[in-house]
Amino acid sequence: MGEVAKMIDAGPVLTVPLALGAGFARKASDGVQKFAVQEKLSAVKNNPTVEKITNKSNYLWALLGLVLIFHGAQFKNLFLCVQVLTAFCLSRVKGSVLALWNDLTTAKEKMNADAPAEDESKADAKAEAKPESKHAQKRGAKQDGKLDAADAQKQREEDAGEAKKLLKVIDTDKVSAAVFEVCVAAMAGHMVMEGGLVKAVVVTHALVKASQERINGLLKFSGFEDHQAWTDLLLSFVLSSFFGGMAMTMSSLAFAMNLASSGAQLLTTYGLRIAEGMGKIPGGKTADEFAASVPGLAALGGLTAFGTLWQFWAIMADSGMASYLTLLYLPAVIAEWWISLF
Repeated sequence: MGEVAKMIDAGPVLTVPLALGAGFARKASDGVQKFAVQEKLSAVKNNPTVEKITNKSNYLWALLGLVLIFHGAQFKNLFLCVQVLTAFCLSRVKGSVLALWNDLTTAKEKMNADAPAEDESKADAKAEAKPESKHAQKRGAKQDGKLDAADAQKQREEDAGEAKKLLKVIDTDKVSAAVFEVCVAAMAGHMVMEGGLVKAVVVTHALVKASQERINGLLKFSGFEDHQAWTDLLLSFVLSSFFGGMAMTMSSLAFAMNLASSGAQLLTTYGLRIAEGMGKIPGGKTADEFAASVPGLAALGGLTAFGTLWQFWAIMADSGMASYLTLLYLPAVIAEWWISLF
């Protein structure tokens, strides 16, 4: 039996979106060059005020830890989405998107490098300099509304041809991988906000990761020094069983502990760095040395216990925030509202 003939030509349907995409990309590139976006970003980074804020990053992280201890329950969806993305999705999404971006950059540079050679081969023998290229004149006429239907169609075909050249040198596997990873990350964020097993897994993973390192420093397995990987795996299994059971049966308490432990770690880690910079740590210890000591672990445990009780009460009472706190946290409030729509 012969093959079925392809009777429908869908090629013209793709011309318009390709032309629109090429035109949008060109306008975006022109806008970046026109408004000197790169130079302005560099100026913002080198701004004295921005440098002061960057130098005070320890204070900002410590403040974030304090906010999580006292008001983390009011940003439940935002906190869970950030946690699931950073723990499971960020590295994969970042790798796939950067690979695609590098591919796009390389393809664009290659096309720009080949463009002068093509122009020179088609240049007039007179080599008379022109004030503007035909392409630029058409774009200007289009912006002024003076481009007739025939020229508009020709311009559309040229834009589509430029887009097809770019698509020809882009790896489709990288495009598929980037889209897939972004969709998986969005799905993970949606599922963790819905609760259930996914939320329990994320909370359990966060609690195990937060507690295992601290507990490892207190335990000693005599006679098993050569099997540290197995003892770490055993400890991870025990903690996962404990926190997993808590997350399944007492989800509010487990989530409150998750908020408190995250906030306490930020507050102690960056608070001790601030104290180290001010020379306020007793005995001349560094921040890491004091954090690993008994007083440091006691401070971390005390903050975690206090935060757990505070957040558990806030979750069970379904308490809100005062109006002045809502204004103070306005960007986070808007992000929480927007995320909750999904």
